[in-house]
Amino acid sequence: MLTMDAKRNAESYAYPNGMLNTGWIAGVLRLPDPANGICYIQQTRSENHMLPIHFDPKTSPLPRDLKEWDLVMAYCHVHGGRDGDQRVVSLKSIRFEAANALHMDKKFATALLQKWAVHVHEAAKDSGTPEAIRKLGEAHGQPDAASRVDSFDWKAMKMNHNASNHVRLAGFIEAKSFETNRVGPDGKQMNDRLVVLLRQTADPDRAIAIRWYSRNLKPLSEALQRKMPIIVTGEFRLDVKAIGAPDPATGIAPVSKIPYIQAKDIPQPVLPGSDAIRVVPHWLSTMLSRDAELAPQAAVGEAPAAAPVVNSEAAKMFAATFAAAEKKGDANG
Repeated sequence: MLTMDAKRNAESYAYPNGMLNTGWIAGVLRLPDPANGICYIQQTRSENHMLPIHFDPKTSPLPRDLKEWDLVMAYCHVHGGRDGDQRVVSLKSIRFEAANALHMDKKFATALLQKWAVHVHEAAKDSGTPEAIRKLGEAHGQPDAASRVDSFDWKAMKMNHNASNHVRLAGFIEAKSFETNRVGPDGKQMNDRLVVLLRQTADPDRAIAIRWYSRNLKPLSEALQRKMPIIVTGEFRLDVKAIGAPDPATGIAPVSKIPYIQAKDIPQPVLPGSDAIRVVPHWLSTMLSRDAELAPQAAVGEAPAAAPVVNSEAAKMFAATFAAAEKKGDANG
């Protein structure tokens, strides 16, 4: 359990692998299950989008006086993993706090109330408006409109730094995937999607899946190169998709759920002197040497293989970052 000094000093828990990894989620507590170390935080009326939060009931228990449907705040670390062939993320709470209308300022309240006001799909279960959400609206006023921003606009740079769901991460790009000209089931054009696997540990299978959705993401995709150190701001979400017809009795459709981090900003490079990455991980040299081994080699009698295209500015920034970081020490992770 965190000491009071640690609670006041975010740096004491924000760098679990020597790299920035911190987040907080506020909402309505649902289905608390201390025996199995899991609960859910609900931020929209749709129960399909309740966010799973894992925790250790011994070291980071829920407050004793907290009950289901109360407002709660969870301070978390983000973990990456696999579910079969699917990349997923999970949040593990390092501390819970009971939240109420007095503790949550207007910025927090507005972010949560705007999400809760979004219309629920007719084939999903609607939780209505619980007492905690009603009191929050009375204390801070109802938002002007329902809002759940799903992408950012390059021209207006409209970004949703959701105060009730906020994640900050730093690490190395393990891989990326870019999709454009996507078409939905209804035949309508969809936003581009860029997925980056952000690595913070020795195991590449634990890289954190981060998604961007917007128009014309190609320039961003081209700028982000494998091994680059970056900082990302986003929020924890579930990709929910119907996998069958609604039940005739309940009208609720079965769904699949994929947890991921949705970026709400343009990623920033980790610059020399930054504290976002505080150590040079031992596995970085393996990552670099493996890439060198995989570089194409010319066959006997053939001209040498063309050198891969490298962003020279990114390479300089990368080298400068770790020249400075090596002075801070090394750590396994």
